[in-house]
Amino acid sequence: MNNNKEQLLALQKEFNNRIVKIDKDLHSRLSTAKFSEQVVDHQNDEVLLNLKNEAQQELEQINHALLKIERDVYGTCEKCHGTISTERLDAIPFTAYCKNCAA
Repeated sequence: MNNNKEQLLALQKEFNNRIVKIDKDLHSRLSTAKFSEQVVDHQNDEVLLNLKNEAQQELEQINHALLKIERDVYGTCEKCHGTISTERLDAIPFTAYCKNCAA
């Protein structure tokens, strides 16, 4: 489990950095007067916002998994309360469900 905690902490740092970089990109853009360029800029902003949203959702899952470690319930399926396999936790350390319940 210690390996999973280290992996989760590394992922937490990675996703926090990703969110900060996206915010920086969004706030450092200069507006253009050309309508065609504004459309492209808007599309780029939408992509960045979607990427930020996905990163925030994964970060929430990571933080939840770290909280489960603190509460000594990490590795327990949130649906059936069975044990999540070590292989699954190694592959997806922030998973909340065992293989059967995730399907």
